[in-house]
Amino acid sequence: MTGVDTVIKYQKCFVAFLDILGFGLKVIGSQDSADKLKILVDSLKICGAFPSGSKKATNNNGKLRKIDFQNRFFSDSLLFFIRKNQSDLAQLFFVIRYLQDRLWEKGICIRGAITIGDMYWPDNSNNITVGPGLIEAYRLVSEIAIYPRIIVSEELYTYIKNKNVKADPFGGGLRAEKPDAILKDYIKQDADGVYFLDLLNSEILRTNDEELKTSSDGKFSITWNFLSESNYDDILTKVDGIIIENISSEDEKIRQKYGWLKSYLESRAV
Repeated sequence: MTGVDTVIKYQKCFVAFLDILGFGLKVIGSQDSADKLKILVDSLKICGAFPSGSKKATNNNGKLRKIDFQNRFFSDSLLFFIRKNQSDLAQLFFVIRYLQDRLWEKGICIRGAITIGDMYWPDNSNNITVGPGLIEAYRLVSEIAIYPRIIVSEELYTYIKNKNVKADPFGGGLRAEKPDAILKDYIKQDADGVYFLDLLNSEILRTNDEELKTSSDGKFSITWNFLSESNYDDILTKVDGIIIENISSEDEKIRQKYGWLKSYLESRAV
């Protein structure tokens, strides 16, 4: 041996695994349609736009900080994981919400799962991706998510509830009716007992000028003008259009998935 071997250990992380709903059928449908192919390619570009490195964020005192952020994009799937730090969890939710909004604008839904789990944290020389956290998040997506929803594992939900994790910037903040809202307020329990992100909650921060900005050193941020108007109604309209386009499918499983989305949208409109 010429040196001391580095001890490699897993690190406890927040892990999110996401995939595009009905991707295979969308690829088949794009074979004879240049318009559908463009939508599909544009959607994949959105998924692949997040660099792996760090996310710029702002503390409550206005000072900039960075969050180490690992991103992996392959085929129709996307993996985010960050170290388990209570103050960073809402940032992960915020990124997922931003991603789904941009895909909704393209007529695309994602499903996914967020959990707590061990992950190997790679150094700058590699992007090796392995860990029980990834296996569990994938299992939750493939076996439980089913519908176009982002589910929250029971372990993570309990953690959020017990820690009273703040919602800002996912929700709450100075623009909200409840500036000190907690993340639990933006998680719903479905009829099957599964917890999922309430992405159509009207209190979630979203504006009509949001923009993902990246730099060559792997940093990214999502910016907006504090005075900009909310695009919440536009998002509701987009989701409604997606439902109308898919709910009458000849495929029963597709009808069930978008039937769920229809029920969810109607529950938020009440």
